[in-house]
Amino acid sequence: MKVTILGTNGFLSRAIAVYCNGQGYPIDMYGLDEPTGHAYDTFHKVNLMTEDLDYGDLIQSDIIVYAIGAGIQSNLKEGNDLIYNLNVTAPVKICNALKMAGYKGRFVTFGSVFEMGETKEERFFTEEDVLTSTSPAPNDYTVSKRMLSRFVDSYKHDFTHWHFFIPTIYGETENPLRLIPYTVNALRRNEPLHFTAGDQTRQYVYVGEVPRMIDQAYARKLPSGLYNIQGKDTLTVRELVTLIHKYFGKEVPEDCFGSARRADVGMKYLALDGTKLKNATGFEATISLTDVIGKY
Repeated sequence: MKVTILGTNGFLSRAIAVYCNGQGYPIDMYGLDEPTGHAYDTFHKVNLMTEDLDYGDLIQSDIIVYAIGAGIQSNLKEGNDLIYNLNVTAPVKICNALKMAGYKGRFVTFGSVFEMGETKEERFFTEEDVLTSTSPAPNDYTVSKRMLSRFVDSYKHDFTHWHFFIPTIYGETENPLRLIPYTVNALRRNEPLHFTAGDQTRQYVYVGEVPRMIDQAYARKLPSGLYNIQGKDTLTVRELVTLIHKYFGKEVPEDCFGSARRADVGMKYLALDGTKLKNATGFEATISLTDVIGKY
């Protein structure tokens, strides 16, 4: 099986490439920078903001994964043009080009549980819930992901297109400013911690589960469609922080909550119902946070 990954050195793209290395799958990679941390067969340097892809090469792959995005990490302060170009314009253009080129393989894109927006409901959301949510969107990332998901659900094509809604992904190689590594590193250095009130609930899936799921989808010949990837753990921020402290044998200082602000606190409960994907492929997340904390 030949795999093409659009996007290099991102958290998710690197995890997919590492998995492919372990399975012995040949990989072509496209991106701004030469890939590091894993093997690959061919690297194509390309800037999707200004350049077109070579579809003659691209359509030779059994699976093409679009693992490029912007606006995911608010601390990067990425501009609106970049967010909408990479999250909407580029993947839509690729979809249409693959259709024109007569592509026969599988194209993979990703949505996000953040597309639910500032919902007040507390339950695991279905694909239809995420697709049709009209709850307030707190940022351009959420709006752009909604735009892509609604396009994917509507456009006509002959190749197989899987669009996976993902919860919060985590893993030992993630950005050190994100919640889990921030907490772990502060504990190790005996530094003060600052969180929001900690009452917002998030679902978590280990990044290495995603490529395993894609491989399983390929083996089971998953039809085109929108599918939720349900994570193993669903916790409030306070529960997650407590879990990490317990792992290191420490007590949580009460004054650490309520001392920070984040734009996503209005999204109180974000969790996905993965029943549809499980019924179609048998996929179920098996790795929990406690299995991984020690790797950070």
